[in-house]
Amino acid sequence: MSVLRPELRTTLAELYPGVRDETLAADASTRRFHRLFLSDGGTRIVMDYGNSFEAETDDVRLARIFEHAELPVARVLHVLPGVGALVMEDLGDETLEIALTRTTSDGRAARGDLYRSAVRLAADIATRGTAALLRSERARGPALDEERFLFEMHFFLEHYVGNFLGGPEAATEVRAALEDLAVRTASHPRVLCHRDYHSRNVMLRDGGALALVDIQDARWGPDTYDLASLLRDAYVDIGEPEVDELFDDYHGQLPESHNVEALRARFDLVSAQRMIKALGTFGYQIAVLGRDRYRSSLRRTVERLSRVLPARVETEQLAGVLLRHRIVSS
Repeated sequence: MSVLRPELRTTLAELYPGVRDETLAADASTRRFHRLFLSDGGTRIVMDYGNSFEAETDDVRLARIFEHAELPVARVLHVLPGVGALVMEDLGDETLEIALTRTTSDGRAARGDLYRSAVRLAADIATRGTAALLRSERARGPALDEERFLFEMHFFLEHYVGNFLGGPEAATEVRAALEDLAVRTASHPRVLCHRDYHSRNVMLRDGGALALVDIQDARWGPDTYDLASLLRDAYVDIGEPEVDELFDDYHGQLPESHNVEALRARFDLVSAQRMIKALGTFGYQIAVLGRDRYRSSLRRTVERLSRVLPARVETEQLAGVLLRHRIVSS
């Protein structure tokens, strides 16, 4: 079913005579997405912002940076500022999440290949992507910095601890521990980060090559942020032995100057921050917006936090604070 705005429908009909369209399922984004079926059998994706725009959007700017770095993203085919939309290459419907879910115990090699490809892509973003970002007009652009991480920790306290758990105002000890986590994470070396690099934002093209979507928030951030987003993904299950192997693969893709112990310590801290941030988002989606489809992801993240944080040197003190105040369970 289509819900294209009339002015957008008119523009697309002029651009592609005989076009048909369907609206794609919405998630947390404020944008709407539609698939176009062209008369020649081809397809396109329309990203609808809902309103006209004048300057280039971040989707366009960042797509150019990713393309300069030879990172796989959907090509922007038409920019339509008057009707507030982009027409983009269609990467299909198969996400990494779908592909991982389809692999069974008999397909462990296939699952491993998928993850290793995704880890290589994360390393490419951190290396080639960083070089391209440094050469671009966004070299001094936005970053996942201390202010941002502090906001995310406070958001977690408000929407997960408060709205979802229904708890009282967080104890001073909890707030201090989370703020310390934010400050420490913000001090890590910075690279280009996709920022939301999980299994729903990685697509499989025909032939199995990976490609990226949802890049509009890419920016400077900690050098293990995308890896933590992938290996602590709230949408799929992944065991610790597999995490350890894939972390080693990531380290092997980086310049030799990266000390493995220091990189692992940063990964463990960023993983904690990333999972706590995700719980704030899920708490908000469920308790404030009433979107219960996030409950399974929330449960998976809570279980992972309860299991992983006490087991890592960098996060065992934080784990003790969260356990004492029953924010996570043992």
